[in-house]
Amino acid sequence: MTLELLICTLDEGINRLERSLLPQREDVRYLVSWQYSDEEPDTPQFLLEREDVRVVKQQGRGLSRNRNLAFEHAQGDVLKICDDDETWTNEYLDVILNAYRLHPEADLIHFRADGHNKVYPPNFITSFEITLRQEVARKVRFDERFGLGSPYLNAGEEEVFVYDVRRQHFIVLFLPYSITKVEGSTTGDNIREPRLQRSKGAVWYYTRGLSYALYKSVRESMGLMLRKRMNPIAVFRNMLWGINYIRRWQP
Repeated sequence: MTLELLICTLDEGINRLERSLLPQREDVRYLVSWQYSDEEPDTPQFLLEREDVRVVKQQGRGLSRNRNLAFEHAQGDVLKICDDDETWTNEYLDVILNAYRLHPEADLIHFRADGHNKVYPPNFITSFEITLRQEVARKVRFDERFGLGSPYLNAGEEEVFVYDVRRQHFIVLFLPYSITKVEGSTTGDNIREPRLQRSKGAVWYYTRGLSYALYKSVRESMGLMLRKRMNPIAVFRNMLWGINYIRRWQP
């Protein structure tokens, strides 16, 4: 069984990998999906020297689009979705491989990540916690309306993706073991960002329908007024905008 780390990066972010890639091992491979803004850049020499690393390139932006490019080129039996600022260890990678050996029925397993303050079991899923079999990547893709670099919704792509995986009747598990370390906050932590508020409304509508999305939007708006003294009307408008965006614009 081989594990392939699908690392999505943008422009100069690829240089972070020089200090994060582990020494080569037979059962681990890396696929770097590299988006660039202007002219196509040359692949850094430190990556060309690695037999266990492949690099694919794409001009433009959009994290979900970048992940879909990685899915198109993935070759490992098991895949891990990665950011370019993660820290891996061999022990982390062994956890993933052993989990799939112990749970042959599982198609997608999401785990824990060290280095931030997320509470587990999670009420939302972050990309660097997700692993999956190659068959899933062949049949389900990220919705490019969601995620960093998308025009209007800068989050929520992971929840939508896992929902779509379940809808295709794949088996999804959560195991409370750490598989990576990521320092600092994630996109989903900045609730004052209007695009994040839009994303929440959009995700609720996509995964649970209109009635639930409206209920959650009202409840969350009032909760943010009490917890963070935010304007509930402005928050609700943003969430409603996200709901209507997904209702009206189909890919």
